[in-house]
Amino acid sequence: MEYLYDTPPLSISYDPDHQWLYVEWKGQHDAESARTGGELVLEYLRQRPCYKMLNDNSQVSSEWEKGARWVGTEYYRLLAQQGMRSVAWVCPAHWPARKSMEMAMWFVTQPTVLLFDDVAAAYAWLLRQV
Repeated sequence: MEYLYDTPPLSISYDPDHQWLYVEWKGQHDAESARTGGELVLEYLRQRPCYKMLNDNSQVSSEWEKGARWVGTEYYRLLAQQGMRSVAWVCPAHWPARKSMEMAMWFVTQPTVLLFDDVAAAYAWLLRQV
């Protein structure tokens, strides 16, 4: 795993063996941190072009509902424009954070995004994507 960015609330890595990004969100997030973090992911995707991403929100402990529309419309559209085809999105156990994710999903039209309850299932699905 090649670590590209690592802070307590957000880590972005590139997995050269599978050629995908691994993005791990942790702790408290809001609309601003969702947007700032999303823009960082897009920046690193330009540096390490790939078609798959494991987006791990399992450790998010706050809602970010006000940023859900931007994430679901703009962010995922920009990911698709940069070549992203498959995103495995791991849900947090914290209900308000999960609700924000589900709200964002209302707006996603591309790329293919599936929600998972654990990293292992997300990883297994992403391996099968071409």
